[in-house]
Amino acid sequence: MHTISRLSERHTMKTEKKAALTEFHRRTIQRAAEELFLEKGVDATSIDEIARHAGYSKATLYVYFKSKSDIWNSILLSAMSALRDRVEATTQTEQGGFGEQYLALCGALQDFSKDNPLYFESLLGMIPIEGDETSQQIFVTGEEVTNLVGQMIARGVEEGAVRADVKFPEITMVFWACISGWIRMVNQKEAYLLGIFGSDKESLLLYGFTTILQSVIASPENK
Repeated sequence: MHTISRLSERHTMKTEKKAALTEFHRRTIQRAAEELFLEKGVDATSIDEIARHAGYSKATLYVYFKSKSDIWNSILLSAMSALRDRVEATTQTEQGGFGEQYLALCGALQDFSKDNPLYFESLLGMIPIEGDETSQQIFVTGEEVTNLVGQMIARGVEEGAVRADVKFPEITMVFWACISGWIRMVNQKEAYLLGIFGSDKESLLLYGFTTILQSVIASPENK
């Protein structure tokens, strides 16, 4: 009986060690790919360059990833998961009311766009529902992000902070599009916009965020 137990423990330890080693190699390759993608762009980076930069042969790289697209999707999944965690931290809290949570969400999205400029645009784009397992995970995680925002708005309605006549789920997508679109515009046209308005970037972003917020805030007439 003890012999069987020891054999089972050894098998478990061996399996866990193999999984940890596989994860280590995948992360090493992903980090190397990220560095090259940031430096050269995704399209201009070859699988051979990724292998060399990571310190692997091309054949060894293919043990852990099927293609450059597979590497890119794995990176996007990590980025989408990080985005979900930031959104969850700002929207699923009992501190502050709807307005405070909303502005915290806007700040978290802006910080994410600064920390992850390479992925921000991709995560806002079209994510296919069908595809390989990683693509499906990206889509599911993106849906989780959308649902977190929707839950925040729904609580705002229940608390009387948000207009009762907002339409679900449409309001969630409108909110998401307005916030992310404003961040994208300010990031892409920062010099132009600041030159026109004579303001600093943070003040300009805040003006846009508060303007979006005012569109859903409840008044005595529409509570």
